[in-house]
Amino acid sequence: MTPPRRSAALRPAASHPTALFQDASDLLESDPKTPRRSPRIHSNSSSVNKPYKSPFSRKPSINSLGNRLAHTHLPGQKRRSTTAITPLRNETGGSGQPPQPPVTTSSPLRAKQTTTVSTPRSRKSFITPAPLPPLDLPLLDDSDSGISSQGSIDDFDFCGLSAEAQKIYKAKRGITQLYDWQKSCLSDVRVRKGENVIVCLPTGAGKTLVAEVLMLREAIEHKRNSLLVLPYVAIVQEKMTSLAAFETAFGIHIEEYAASKGRLPPIKRSTSRRSIYVATIEKANMLINSLIENDRLDDLGLVVVDELHMIGDGSRGARIESMLTKYLHKGHGQVVGISATLTNMDELAAFMRAFVYTTEFRPVELVEIIKIGQRLLQVDKQSKELKHYADLPPNTLASRDPDGICQLLQQVIPRHSAIIFCPTKKNAENVAIMIARAVPKQMREVRKTERQALIEMIREEGDGKSEESLERCIETGVAWHHSGLTHDERKHIEAAYVSGVLCVLCATSTLAAGVNLPARRVIIKQPVVGRDRLRKAQYLQMIGRAGRAGFDEKGEAVTIVRAGPEERMFREMLAHEEMRCESALAAPDELASLVLDLLSLKVASTVAELEEVLGRSLLVQQKGAEEMGKMIRDTLASLKEQQLMVEEDDMETLVVTEEGAAAFGASVAPADSCVLRKDLLSTLSSGVNFSSHLHLLYIVAPYDISCAVDWDLYYKEFNALPDSEKALLEQSGISMKRIVMQIAKRAPLEAGDSALRLYLALLMQHIWRQEAHAEVAARFSVERGWLQSALQSTVSHAAAIARFAERLPSTLWPLKLLLPELVSRLSECTRPELQPLLRIDLVKRKRAAQLHAAGYKTITDIAHANVEVMRQRVENLGRYQAIKMVQSARALLRDQIDEKLEEMAEMGLSNDQLEAMRNTMV
Repeated sequence: MTPPRRSAALRPAASHPTALFQDASDLLESDPKTPRRSPRIHSNSSSVNKPYKSPFSRKPSINSLGNRLAHTHLPGQKRRSTTAITPLRNETGGSGQPPQPPVTTSSPLRAKQTTTVSTPRSRKSFITPAPLPPLDLPLLDDSDSGISSQGSIDDFDFCGLSAEAQKIYKAKRGITQLYDWQKSCLSDVRVRKGENVIVCLPTGAGKTLVAEVLMLREAIEHKRNSLLVLPYVAIVQEKMTSLAAFETAFGIHIEEYAASKGRLPPIKRSTSRRSIYVATIEKANMLINSLIENDRLDDLGLVVVDELHMIGDGSRGARIESMLTKYLHKGHGQVVGISATLTNMDELAAFMRAFVYTTEFRPVELVEIIKIGQRLLQVDKQSKELKHYADLPPNTLASRDPDGICQLLQQVIPRHSAIIFCPTKKNAENVAIMIARAVPKQMREVRKTERQALIEMIREEGDGKSEESLERCIETGVAWHHSGLTHDERKHIEAAYVSGVLCVLCATSTLAAGVNLPARRVIIKQPVVGRDRLRKAQYLQMIGRAGRAGFDEKGEAVTIVRAGPEERMFREMLAHEEMRCESALAAPDELASLVLDLLSLKVASTVAELEEVLGRSLLVQQKGAEEMGKMIRDTLASLKEQQLMVEEDDMETLVVTEEGAAAFGASVAPADSCVLRKDLLSTLSSGVNFSSHLHLLYIVAPYDISCAVDWDLYYKEFNALPDSEKALLEQSGISMKRIVMQIAKRAPLEAGDSALRLYLALLMQHIWRQEAHAEVAARFSVERGWLQSALQSTVSHAAAIARFAERLPSTLWPLKLLLPELVSRLSECTRPELQPLLRIDLVKRKRAAQLHAAGYKTITDIAHANVEVMRQRVENLGRYQAIKMVQSARALLRDQIDEKLEEMAEMGLSNDQLEAMRNTMV
């Protein structure tokens, strides 16, 4: 029996075991015959002069090099105008593509059909990275944007876009070819007519292009707004950067709805300039509510939901289903869902009244490898069984690296990139440190100047401080990436990884579902996330990062599994665990939130109307009408008991109470609103202490944040409070006696505990006093990333309480007056003259002071700034940060102008008059 062909990248070589990490002399070898230069490595004075040659790599033949595609586009780079794609040659010597089976679609009434599309061999580039793009181009492109070597686009109309719009779009995205499935999907008569569709495809297949074309068509041709729903804040911010190029090119607006950003209701703009709203799941639901409440839902003509399969994931999934249920009932537009393959896709399609478009096409071949000891097993794509692939030589670094990670990296870096997924944040840090210590000295010279610049930028974000261990890792081209880092630190690391300054990232599972950072090789250190076993959906997300279209012939995903129970569970997950989504609205609290929304928005006002609206939900598809009716009755009884709803007109009409309206307006869950109302009334009845802001900070402290408490510090902070504040806090059950008892027990506090909320308030008081975040984090022994997240949650919770109090003016009027100013100050916490600059993305207190000193004193100054001039004037300002700041300042200035025009429109000015005023103001 012929043994399976081994990948060149994974073929062991007995003569050079662990050469990269054991013998520094083997890192770089002179090979004048094949001077291959990776697109990830610069040859400059700060870099080594000898090209890297892995002992595991094969030399390409002259013919194979001559036939490679001339791709020159790296993520985040401008495509050269001379780029050409040489068509592949078939075995008979003719040019063109091999025949491909057509991509098929299926009706929601039929079982889903899956068609595998043949994958042409991609080609690698040996072109060094080009400079970063100018401001009007996206800094980071999506690696699945759809640039391909398949089929001509000369006769393709991009789903009805005008010739001029097509020309601009292709220029902005550097598109010369499309994948066949993209052309087929955008040519489908049902998509063109505006029917709802669910697109099922693997990661990296080119979904971005389809979504962008449909959103541009909606704005340019149909003159209506679009909503793009993404699962995480980081992805929204990445997409905002990518789409920024379209604002001036197409005369549209790209508006961010994430964290504290996004006006509700949206600014009412002229019909000639439509918007694309880019929102997180939570913000998208609030946006839909706002549009319905203001009778503006018809302005929204397209809703695109990325990662639609998350509809079954807890509260986030419930928000997706709630949002879609309301839009499908009240809206008049198209819904596009982008999803992984699910076993119950027919139920999801029936809920969305959509047809399913599916393809298994992946532009880069994915090889799944399982490492058990020194054995490598390959996952069979059809049977999912594990077959022998190769055997690695003995691990000579086993004492420091028992999992053999360095063996897997030596064949990849620094020529290519790798991502290592670790179970926990601490483990990710330890693995990065281990790799950095094993890296030989020569590799520390690669991109040395740029790595030092990265360290300086990270120090800049941390008020001159950063973790020494992270700096040592960066010097070797390695870094960790998790929520313990601040948002800006993660952005710096991501940009450095994309440009090749860093070649290894050690990350937690959140990176797999977050920003788009592909790698030549993905390593899963253990099939565990936190303390839980790895689920199929998480596994597919992680391995989906392997392979970069246009540069890698294949992507490799290696999962390290221990023999025994762990191996058995992993085999079971591969072979039997299927992805299926169950409606998250089955949870009583989630269904109650949706029912309260429907009643507050007057979408329904009777039991029969509720049954009609909810009868089209995914929940009723899975539970049935009878069970749905019972759940509605139980929910109404609960809302009535919580005094959020009453029945009028002979018990038929359902009316929301003032308390229910407050819960809806603040986007607070019904059960949580009762606790919040009780606590606020109790606090106000005892009085508010104005000797400091601590009492107000305690009022707005979130209920869902937990952290480890330093009880000795807690005692010290509490003991320093004035007696008047101590007396007031004792009425809330927080006394010195309780703190002393807790110090003795050293027991953790649950989220929402009044003592923990006071601890958070004490922490926030230091930020209020304008102390450096790094110093506050060190004082309270918390991660800087956690502190940033906690501050954002506190600001959001304070804003929610302000909206809550606004709808209960008779009882909570003091908070209605006090909290708006608190929210503004807490989110900025700096000198008054710097506060306007802090509204700009990536601008913190120190950066604001630098900008102000350099002459950029207003938002307008930055909006009209030249990026390169700004970088010369402001120390340690990276190009990415400068571009993002100018883009953000322009967006803020645009919104200020449009808000003024909105006020003028309400006074009766015509569209022509408004447009003339706009031109004058701009």
